Amino acid sequence: MQRSNKRVLAFAAAASCWAFFVAPVSHGAVKLDSLGRYLTHHGYGGAQLIDTGKFYHLPIRSNGRPGHLVIDTGSPTTLIFRSSVRPLGLNETRTNAYVRGAFGTGTDRYGLAVIASFSAGNYTVINIPVGIAPDVDIMRVYGKPNGLLGLRELRKFGAVIDFAHRMLYLRPTAPNIDITNNVRLMLQSGGWHPVHFTFSRNHLRIPGEVNDLSCHFLLDTGAFLTALDRGFANANRITIRPTHATAHGVGKSTGSVGLATLRSLSIGDYEIPNASASVLNLDQMVLGRGTMGNVVGMIGVEYLALNSAIFDFMSETLYLRPRVYHQSRRFHRHH
Repeated sequence: MQRSNKRVLAFAAAASCWAFFVAPVSHGAVKLDSLGRYLTHHGYGGAQLIDTGKFYHLPIRSNGRPGHLVIDTGSPTTLIFRSSVRPLGLNETRTNAYVRGAFGTGTDRYGLAVIASFSAGNYTVINIPVGIAPDVDIMRVYGKPNGLLGLRELRKFGAVIDFAHRMLYLRPTAPNIDITNNVRLMLQSGGWHPVHFTFSRNHLRIPGEVNDLSCHFLLDTGAFLTALDRGFANANRITIRPTHATAHGVGKSTGSVGLATLRSLSIGDYEIPNASASVLNLDQMVLGRGTMGNVVGMIGVEYLALNSAIFDFMSETLYLRPRVYHQSRRFHRHH
């Protein structure tokens, strides 16, 4: 009998405007690499991420209460799951907007709340508005997060996400161009390959290729497995093998998950060897069908982590470098 991974995809609707203040504190006891030392020396604060085996969690304190959020570049805004509203000291205001995710619109409605004091690592931020959405049950298997740290906050705080060293760096103000240029020189001299991404339709969009077909993907660290839209796969005669998997996400879940073994997969001109992808019916609005932001699927955290991904939101650059243990059990696919 075939075994199959279940994956989670999470997207949110845009929330209200917000005000914030960021206060750097001490560097703590985390041992930093050369990139971390350079960033903290130039005004960034750092926070250690927790690897739960599928996703990367950021420990936080919300209004003084402990919690943790999945780092999710696929979620346009930060979301708190409804069961965590009271434990994190929040008050929810319901809205008339229905929750929408990678698989379409659900029957539940968004709520809104404000985290008066939000701390992560050695940073404290005040007055962050967040969306409230129903819990994603499958997330309880992977560390029971309280929600998702979304793209709006990552961009606003000029985040650098270093999956190789499980670190998140934040900065209260934009660095000067010399800092971002020095980060690029440092990483390229260390073997990292830069690929420019763009911000389109509230998502991160990056060029690539599937089986030598030029296309664009979303970058989604809240999705474990890389996925292609079934319509794209069918139109381009990509062989799809059925699995017993189902996919769960914010808004709706979906069944009929297939698996495609690909002749080639590239992010920019960086090639992912021996690649495969899940094949799903993805929401057409999320894919941007009929717009200049059209994408064919998403790059999930498994290939990002296996290739030592570093996101620099200030320069809008993704850096990739092969890990020395490509056969790591943590990222081995079972189907």
